[in-house]
Amino acid sequence: MSNELTTVNLEQLPAVGFNAASELLGELTRSGEFLDRIQLYTKGGAIDKDLIRPGHYGVPSGDDSIRDLGVEIDILPLCCRPKALDLRDKDAIVTNYDPTTEVFKTVKELGSTQNSGCMYGLTFLVFERSTGRFCELFCGTKSMRTESNKIVNFLPLPEDAARQLEEKTGVHVEPHGSLACTLKAKYVTKRNYGWHVPVCVQCSTPFTNLPPIDRVRAEIEKFMSLADTTVEKVEEAPPSKRAR
Repeated sequence: MSNELTTVNLEQLPAVGFNAASELLGELTRSGEFLDRIQLYTKGGAIDKDLIRPGHYGVPSGDDSIRDLGVEIDILPLCCRPKALDLRDKDAIVTNYDPTTEVFKTVKELGSTQNSGCMYGLTFLVFERSTGRFCELFCGTKSMRTESNKIVNFLPLPEDAARQLEEKTGVHVEPHGSLACTLKAKYVTKRNYGWHVPVCVQCSTPFTNLPPIDRVRAEIEKFMSLADTTVEKVEEAPPSKRAR
């Protein structure tokens, strides 16, 4: 047998199956059924690790991985619902969507205290332009809750809701579908402390990368059907008694 090395031309291999350009690749390689989450970063561990710059929006995908979206993003708000999140025990995270429950009320009360580990507010299903993905935007901090009052104006407004709003405000309101808006970041200071807050403004650039309407409807239905959850602690398994 010859000891000469055989050269293989890998360019001759057939291109079969999925590749980096496959449309379904992102759907099939996600770690779970959870939506991507958009977050405005200003301080904390991610900044200290130099994973993202302060005042940037990002999508976390792990403890040490954040997709940097920059200082402003264009989104299309599709729907929203109330959400309370209890993070005090990272091994038993509680999520609740019903503001009439005691769980939600407790989280809301605690969430008014700084560094309580509890958050509450509106959470939005949005379509983000640069990633071309559906994401969750949870307005659970004080500054995010304040700006959520503007974001709701870009949600779909059907005729009956427009009529009710017109009767309530005395101002003529036109019904409309989802409207594009831009989220920016602004640095504010109070005494010797500073942080970034979101700023929502109208976006005049149309979205051209939206998926088919059936996919949009399916994502809305899935988002609105999310149930209350409690991630229970995993007990350690007893030592095995199997003989070796």
